[in-house]
Amino acid sequence: MTEQIRLIRGKIRRFALTRFKKRYVDEQASRKQGECNHCGNCCEILFRCPFLITIEDGSSQCSIYEDRPGQCAAFPIDYRDLADVGFECTYSFGQDLLSIDLPKESGQTVPEPQIASRRLNPTRMLPVLLLNRLLNRTR
Repeated sequence: MTEQIRLIRGKIRRFALTRFKKRYVDEQASRKQGECNHCGNCCEILFRCPFLITIEDGSSQCSIYEDRPGQCAAFPIDYRDLADVGFECTYSFGQDLLSIDLPKESGQTVPEPQIASRRLNPTRMLPVLLLNRLLNRTR
């Protein structure tokens, strides 16, 4: 259940970023390295996209590729999206590594990095989902 909640948040995050934070999406696109290998993993997050077609050679293809939604065209937006597909995506985001100072004395432990909470306001989830559904129906 917690995995599904994480994946739902990822879908909502990608939708919101492509609609309201286009500058961030563009900046991340300039950092993105690699090419799509047409595995279809991004089209099967939580459920299989009805527009995904599997070809005889095992690769995948989008039947509405020219008119696909913004969050599909931008995937992966950042490194968090790679986690949603089990890091099996052939894209990457450069060599930005987190540097952690090692303890000098034996017996000391390395403190866990503190990550600010990025939780969405839970009262906004349902309206965003409904808006997404409405926008996708009109296409």
